[in-house]
Amino acid sequence: MWSRLVSSWRYLRHFLVAVAVFFNGLLILRSVWGQPIDLIELFNIKSFTNINWADAVNGPWLLLGVFLMFNAIGLLYRARIAWAVSIILLAIVFTFTWHFFPQLTRHLYWSGGAILLLMVMGKDFNHSSATAGGIASFISFAVLLFYATYGALYFGAGFQPVIHDLMTAFYFAMVTMTTVGYGDIIPHSEPARLFTISVIIAGIAVFATSVTTVFGPVIRGGLNKLVKGVQKPMNRKNHFIVCGTSVLATSTIAQLKKRGFDVTVLTSEDEEKYPAIEQRIGSKLDILSGDTTDNTLLKEAGAEQCKAVLALTADDATNAFIVLSVKELSADIKTVIAVNDAKNMNKVKQVKADVLLSPQLFGSVVLASVLSGEPLSHDDLLNMLLTSGDGLFDKSEE
Repeated sequence: MWSRLVSSWRYLRHFLVAVAVFFNGLLILRSVWGQPIDLIELFNIKSFTNINWADAVNGPWLLLGVFLMFNAIGLLYRARIAWAVSIILLAIVFTFTWHFFPQLTRHLYWSGGAILLLMVMGKDFNHSSATAGGIASFISFAVLLFYATYGALYFGAGFQPVIHDLMTAFYFAMVTMTTVGYGDIIPHSEPARLFTISVIIAGIAVFATSVTTVFGPVIRGGLNKLVKGVQKPMNRKNHFIVCGTSVLATSTIAQLKKRGFDVTVLTSEDEEKYPAIEQRIGSKLDILSGDTTDNTLLKEAGAEQCKAVLALTADDATNAFIVLSVKELSADIKTVIAVNDAKNMNKVKQVKADVLLSPQLFGSVVLASVLSGEPLSHDDLLNMLLTSGDGLFDKSEE
């Protein structure tokens, strides 16, 4: 029961973070729509000279709420970029609320709590995701568009013809961001020129990033299919599943392939990293990318028909949860777990893997024996290896 609770917490806690971020966005939307201000009229700004800034802050605040709700989707994929963008947005929300709406203490508590939650669970968000990248690109584009449009209104008098309405400002923003530059609206004053330069530079950066993030994988995938053709997946039966691409994992994969065994590799790396992984091992591989602790990925890898699942990542906690996820699929699946840090040995033992190995502990025992001048025979080395993780054999055979 305890193992299942721990496994469920490990699997669901990033959902908790996503819900916290989404709820912050929902709170903002609820507060903004509760204000006695016509938001449609608020965005229809014709001049910045007589604007009531106490009312205008609701426009950016509304956008922050929308961005947070969108970015929560990326957190569901444990995407690192979504984690970073969430912290930035929540920091802006906290500062914004503190400055303009200090009476909304609930918003301060929720945004501060969400930031703390994100910082504490930062290690959980270590994946790359095309979906999260697309969301981040959308947010970047929207922020730049907002900046360019309202900046054009603010510096409107410095342009020829003068920019005095929102639609003209939006048109100038799009033309400048895309670096098209028809020349029908020209900045004349120094502030307007500096502002235009900043929009051009930011536009190039945002559009280049967006195209690379959103369309890059599609283009690469199409080229790979064109060059390599459609490759059939390996028949995933009676094979080994190796989770991770650590030094121990790649060496084990190479040795298994050398002995003629079929191997499926599970990794959190992007598909573009596959060639580098194959180059390190020296052969073509059957690789799947995703959360190695996810039952769905393990099923896709054929865990229920494999010889054994080897949890060989560089993180002991991840290895432990891989074994727990495998045992949740079926208690009959053989599992192998590596312990990278000897201090985690007692904790890792609780998952009761069939094979438990600690290369670090084994190496330290051998080194200490050599330095102390103790004689080491082949039997001694074998005995040390077998006891470094309390046995390499099925527990029923001990």
